[in-house]
Amino acid sequence: YMRDSRKSQMLWNNYRYRVEDDSIVIEDYCGEELDVSIPAEIEGLPVKKIAPEAFSIHGAMIERVEVPGSVTDIGDGAFKMCMSLEELVLQEGVCRIGENVLLVTAVTQLYLPTTVEKLKCPWEWGKVAIDVAQENQHYFSDGYGLYEKREGGYALVAVRAEDQRVRYTVASNTTVIEQHAFEGQMYIQEVELPEGVISIEKEAFESCQALRRIVLPEGLTRICADAFRCCISLEGLELPSTLKDLGEHAVTDTYGWSPSMNGIMYMRVHPDNPYFYHDANAFYQRRENGSLLIKYFGKNEVWKIPEEVTELGGMALRRSNLREVIIPETVKSISKDAFAECGRLECMEFAADGVKLYVPENPVYRKGEISSLFYRDNAGQLHYDYETYDSLLADWSQILIRCRMAAFRLEYPVQLPTARKKAYEALIAEHLKDLVYDICKRDSLMDLAVLGNAGMITAEHIEEMIDWTTACHRGKLTGYLLEYQQEHFTENTFDFSL
Repeated sequence: YMRDSRKSQMLWNNYRYRVEDDSIVIEDYCGEELDVSIPAEIEGLPVKKIAPEAFSIHGAMIERVEVPGSVTDIGDGAFKMCMSLEELVLQEGVCRIGENVLLVTAVTQLYLPTTVEKLKCPWEWGKVAIDVAQENQHYFSDGYGLYEKREGGYALVAVRAEDQRVRYTVASNTTVIEQHAFEGQMYIQEVELPEGVISIEKEAFESCQALRRIVLPEGLTRICADAFRCCISLEGLELPSTLKDLGEHAVTDTYGWSPSMNGIMYMRVHPDNPYFYHDANAFYQRRENGSLLIKYFGKNEVWKIPEEVTELGGMALRRSNLREVIIPETVKSISKDAFAECGRLECMEFAADGVKLYVPENPVYRKGEISSLFYRDNAGQLHYDYETYDSLLADWSQILIRCRMAAFRLEYPVQLPTARKKAYEALIAEHLKDLVYDICKRDSLMDLAVLGNAGMITAEHIEEMIDWTTACHRGKLTGYLLEYQQEHFTENTFDFSL
């Protein structure tokens, strides 16, 4: 599509234009002036519109543009890529302004006249300090927030991205924090929402990385998807009794790129809220057939998910400190990313099958493969895919990890074919010495007990195993082996009571 090939265009001075409804639409500016005053009329017809990207191709050197009062509409990206543009003057008459109008320009301040009634994607103006005419019936600014006047109250639609204040109280009579309103504001630490705010829209506070605290008022009913995404410093949330709608990942994706950037550390719900509740470890939503686990924030290393929980939501346990998690039989649905980035997770127990599975510690990025192998059958019942687990085991590069996975499968042989069982026994027997020394290195009584429960501590090898743990000065492990030997391989036990 070539701009110069448009048959409907006409040329007047430095402007290519077309006629629409007895008025002029400027399609392209092709001049070289540094200070441009757009004409109010061309060939006797009023200039009403500036088309999308009209100044983008030839406007790189323009420093100032004045838009006349005849213009009512400024199209998307009209001055985009005018990299030298420092001042845009809007006269009374401009009504509608498109998105990305000042993208990649040097404009830092803009005055909106009384006639402006619609800003498209106003959050994209965050780096521009917007002043609004006092008589404007549609917008106002308090010097930090830009508000749209609506029937029933105000909507906060944007804040100044470059403003370095750390605290802000949203204007009274505000009912909505609009989509992207605070997005990317790097300085704000505390925000107070007034009574009357009923909705926080999608991505409203996304990437406010300094935000530590936000006051959510009674009357708030909805927090939309990703509202607090990447708010890595957010300490916690206290949710009002009126909250009833929570969008996907609204409060669960407060993480940054680093494992130390985890965001929310606690969540508290007003006790009178009929839809949500919390305990010492997690935040839940009440549902008709049980509870949804929305976010775990506990510090336990071992945690049994409460029996009332029937579903684990997206990112519910992301980056938790858990080493072992017990999933009750009541759980019927688990999101694929429920256990995302659980770098310390070592063991998952499935009460429905009476099974424990080892989750390898290395490589960390593969933990997700193990912790996401859930599926629902045609009857809607939740199952774990043991066959795929066994396939992953066979493919794992680190031999000692394969041995540990095999030991757990032998201890809990659900859906374990005879051929695989024999292969696992042979694998552990072949690498028994290295496996025991690795257990000693980690001083893991749990892993040694798994070998015992799997039947891999035999009369043939137990004396050697005792020698190995003794040489490593692991009294706890040696004691376990001596007791195991006494219980399983000694025919005439000594009566110490004599």
